Amino acid sequence: MNQSTTVCALSTPRGKGGIAVIRISGEKALEITEKTVKSNKKITRADGYTIVYGKAYGKDREIDEVLVSVFRAPNSFTGENVCEISCHGSMLSAERIIDALLENGASLATKGEFTKRAFLNGKMSLTQAEAVNDIIESKTDEALYAAVNRLNGVITKPIVKIREELLDLLAAIQVSSDFPEEDIDTFAGGELIDKLTFIENELLTLKKSARRGEALNQGITCAICGIPNTGKSSLLNALVEKNKAIVTDIAGTTRDVVEEYADIDGIPVKFGDTAGIRESSDKVEAIGVKMSHDYIENADICIFVTECGRDLTDEEREILEKISEKEHILVANKNDLSQKGKEGYIEISAKEEKGIEAVKKAISDIIGHTESHAFIANERQFEAVLRAAESIKKAKDTITDGLFSDLAAIDIGSAIACLGEAEGISINQETVDRIFEKFCLGK
Repeated sequence: MNQSTTVCALSTPRGKGGIAVIRISGEKALEITEKTVKSNKKITRADGYTIVYGKAYGKDREIDEVLVSVFRAPNSFTGENVCEISCHGSMLSAERIIDALLENGASLATKGEFTKRAFLNGKMSLTQAEAVNDIIESKTDEALYAAVNRLNGVITKPIVKIREELLDLLAAIQVSSDFPEEDIDTFAGGELIDKLTFIENELLTLKKSARRGEALNQGITCAICGIPNTGKSSLLNALVEKNKAIVTDIAGTTRDVVEEYADIDGIPVKFGDTAGIRESSDKVEAIGVKMSHDYIENADICIFVTECGRDLTDEEREILEKISEKEHILVANKNDLSQKGKEGYIEISAKEEKGIEAVKKAISDIIGHTESHAFIANERQFEAVLRAAESIKKAKDTITDGLFSDLAAIDIGSAIACLGEAEGISINQETVDRIFEKFCLGK
């Protein structure tokens, strides 16, 4: 990315709407916008945080009436000069204005380029930049709340705290090593081990948040599986609170995977009602069964559905064997038709929507709970924190083995570097590029 280039892109979704907003950022943002928008007031002389009315022109023809919001460096989202052109919500109008901006010297922005410039210009940390994308991608209120907290620096605070604790510890070790003649007893007895154990526990607590953080950010896929006619489709409808799947008494009604999202304790969960698994000579049903196996294989959680009042069939035992290594929930449906219990199963009546809350709670328990909102939100942060914890463990082992504390300092330094990566202050360009490629165009 060439930061000397002035870039532009549509920042609102494509399609019809009340307005469309085109963002321009860079050293020549005001000059290029002024060439595109004719107004009684010069945009290049406008104060920051003001709006200028004008008309956009391209190829000597008027395109649209517009409002230009002016933001001067460094007091803008990107830290550069920024203009945002608001036009009527016609894609044709927005595209013609972008064409005019390009003719007047701008270049098209790449995915996430505006936020990337904000990061490179010190307007936000890398974790905050990632939170911007998480806000855009939020599917539940809880996911939105967590992303906003990360934007406000909630996730970086515990990482910064732990990193500072390690820096203090490293400095103390180096003082002891550099001035042995002074007999500075920095760490009496097991004090160093105690400090390292405390820091390790802090890292492990942060690590535990990763599952829920990833679930909030990425969502969870939950496969509803079993043999035909056990009530899988009825359970899907009850969980998502709408008639999404067709329900009949005919076995094998579901031939494809029927999917729908639901908010389970703030987590966006995608439920998949799979075709009943059985041997079939019907070519279409056989394809559906194959799709069910693939869906189950890739699901985060499986809900196995059988019936109250009867023993498991051989086919059901095979399904249970298939999902035994995955997170799974056992559900016995149709308890309105049988009084016979099923040990280890959540007994429900999908038809009467009884016991559905217990199934939702079981899903929530698998995902995990935490009182903290400092969620590790993605794999990059998780791996960095995990490597930091491993380095601290190595440092503890070094001390326990009776070796010098300055040898442990090597692993402590490694942990500090890992937390720097998690915080986003020491990270390579390739990783930065990969992060922003996930952003939408215009953000």
